[in-house]
Amino acid sequence: MDHSIGAVARRAGATVKTVRHYSDLGLLEYRRTSAGHRRYDEDAVARVRLIRTLRALGIDLPTVRAVLVQEQTLAEVLSTHADALAVQIRALQLTYEVLRRSTTLEELEHMHDLTAQSATERQALVAGFLSATLGDDPALAAVRQNLTPVLSDDADDQQVAAWLELAVLLQDPDFRESVRRMAVGYQALVGDDQPLWVDRGRLIELRRTVGGPRWKRYAELVAVVNGWDSRVAG
Repeated sequence: MDHSIGAVARRAGATVKTVRHYSDLGLLEYRRTSAGHRRYDEDAVARVRLIRTLRALGIDLPTVRAVLVQEQTLAEVLSTHADALAVQIRALQLTYEVLRRSTTLEELEHMHDLTAQSATERQALVAGFLSATLGDDPALAAVRQNLTPVLSDDADDQQVAAWLELAVLLQDPDFRESVRRMAVGYQALVGDDQPLWVDRGRLIELRRTVGGPRWKRYAELVAVVNGWDSRVAG
């Protein structure tokens, strides 16, 4: 059975203009009657629905055509498009955080610089902070690892926001100095013993008096960025 252009449009939930446009682009096959009218086969309705759905998802016409002629499978196209959207979403997340956290031009520029960092630049920022505060003492290797935030490529909104707040802390001279003094105090508590035998009460007091609220916040942010349970952070 074949259908008129009006019937195809009605059954596909589209307009006649849309069906005609897809036809003129070569996305829909049709034949002409002796009177010059377009006639479509049964598959045309499904093809119009598929084209409209893919276009609504932001997939370009060349890719739609590739699906229709089976140069690419629908699954391949959807997977590729999902990956591209993930990158866009990440960029929008960062832009949102920049706008939300900035009130002055200086803050805006600083936050923008942070969001533009590559993974290597983020790692360098963290490594610089840990070297300046903990040094290279092998006895603090485990501590260093627990204090290292790593923002994943598929980070969610909460992790992105946590990283931006964390990045500001990492560059704060006063915070760096407090963490350095904490490290010195920790090493004094450990002495020649293994870290396992540190007096927990004295360690908690060190964190409270030297680290203060910002140290607690740092530990919470690291847990969020790394996807750890924040209840066991710090």
